[in-house]
Amino acid sequence: MQILIFTCSLVFIYFNRAMTKKLLKSNQKKDKINKRFFKLLTLVKFAPILAFLILLGLVLLYFHSKAEIRLSHAWYDSQFWAYSTLLYIFYKITKNKLSLIFGVLSIFIAIYNTPLFHYERLFIGRGIIVSDIIGILMFLSMWLTISKINTSYSTKRA
Repeated sequence: MQILIFTCSLVFIYFNRAMTKKLLKSNQKKDKINKRFFKLLTLVKFAPILAFLILLGLVLLYFHSKAEIRLSHAWYDSQFWAYSTLLYIFYKITKNKLSLIFGVLSIFIAIYNTPLFHYERLFIGRGIIVSDIIGILMFLSMWLTISKINTSYSTKRA
């Protein structure tokens, strides 16, 4: 199951990059992407950081046991929640059904990993380090994608 989740993470990263290139190459009308999507993209861009910081505060103040597992869990799982939203936005913009399928898959993975005991059972030892690294790659890919989309379409609007 661990390898399946890691593979899905890497597929999401690749698909994210491919959809960004397709979206930026296509001549989407600037009216097609409205201000609501830009606001949602900005929220998605900062959501994993916000979730991590909130859990960091909770771990420092209340949950003193298993701090490293809790923080790793928060980071990795928040990436799947953010990717599900990002992929849904891709679906709404491009009507690409594969985006919707990957978005639903991301939601299923996020729901499965949300209980801490599932995460602990799946990712032990080196698996935690790998999940942190893949979480960072997912975050960077998503951050770059949203930044490119926002700058590309904000210049088209002006």
